[in-house]
Amino acid sequence: SLHASIFAKAQSMAPFAALAHCAAVLRRRATVDDVTEEDWDIQIDINLKATFFLNRSAYHSFRSAKTPGSIVNFSSQGWQSGGFGGSVVYAASKGGVVSMTRGLARSFAPSNVRVNAVAPGGVDTTMMRGGQDDAALAAFVAMIPMGRLARPDEMTGAVVFLASDASSYMTGTVLNVSGGQLMY
Repeated sequence: SLHASIFAKAQSMAPFAALAHCAAVLRRRATVDDVTEEDWDIQIDINLKATFFLNRSAYHSFRSAKTPGSIVNFSSQGWQSGGFGGSVVYAASKGGVVSMTRGLARSFAPSNVRVNAVAPGGVDTTMMRGGQDDAALAAFVAMIPMGRLARPDEMTGAVVFLASDASSYMTGTVLNVSGGQLMY
């Protein structure tokens, strides 16, 4: 497969100990009645299907190298909230990432490959700002106790922690990095 060949090539250049899979697409903000099959397919393919196949390829790479490994997937606070402002398909795909992360964590653990996820809240990106007017964005930010969107680089610490030996006994964990947006 394409994913396996990418990992084989990467592993031949330099062994790696971790995969951070940060893919996300919110094709467009749409009410439930306005979601098209194309909207659904694109978001599920990129956010969920690609995550599965990349995780599996990384797992096989770690296992064949007989090395421990860490996989960090990106979910979203949407997995807990169901999404805001026309993002129900995005939220569903990211909920799938959480469930899959936990299932893969259980499956890969005997080979010493850990699988965890980061669940960002609102991050100041083009995707976050896309398709929203200023009032909708302000209402969203008002729900965040820290009173602002995260900077993309504020996700780095969570990823580094989950990829490192500092979290060597953690697998199937979802770290919320949300400025307090949702607290569960």
